[in-house]
Amino acid sequence: MNITLLGATGKTGTEILKQAIVQKNKVKAIVRTPSKIIIEDPNLAVIKGDVTDVKVLSSAFKGSDIVLSTLGSMKDTKLMTKATKAIISAAKSTGVKKVIIMSTFAVNRNQMKIFTKLITSLLMKDVIADKTSAEAILRSSNLDWTIVYATALSNKDKKGHVKVINPSVKLGINNKITRADVAAWILEESKNPMYVRKDVVITQ
Repeated sequence: MNITLLGATGKTGTEILKQAIVQKNKVKAIVRTPSKIIIEDPNLAVIKGDVTDVKVLSSAFKGSDIVLSTLGSMKDTKLMTKATKAIISAAKSTGVKKVIIMSTFAVNRNQMKIFTKLITSLLMKDVIADKTSAEAILRSSNLDWTIVYATALSNKDKKGHVKVINPSVKLGINNKITRADVAAWILEESKNPMYVRKDVVITQ
């Protein structure tokens, strides 16, 4: 599988990159700082560029089967909206159809327990607004998108199991999942899609 990966220098993006390379996928990673990528492999191409630049994305998307994104920023609270618009434009020009975006369950307000909703509203107000806007734009596109809402992330070792949560179930800050398991789930969904044009909440 030919993958374009956005967010490869983040903790979850790094996990996806590691596992994708082990599985012998070909990966193009678009990053601002290539030196942050410590993996070297013949199947990995590291591209320096801005993920909101349509020209950069279009060049990388050529020949790709799917785009995976773990992008997020507490500083640039317009990043996801700008990047999503660029992803859609680049996908349209290159013929890429499949996109999987990792989000946070903090955006999925209807499934949050009251205390968690309050805390995230205080700490992540602008980030939540940006992701909510970006995801609405993605849903309105004609891409085969999947939005993955992961619960609180941990850096523990991979457990090897993931739960897909029913929309009626409320979640809180005590619901956690390892980054390694999120990465494994996303790569499996890439190969064997079950949630095309759907939102998915995952935890352990």
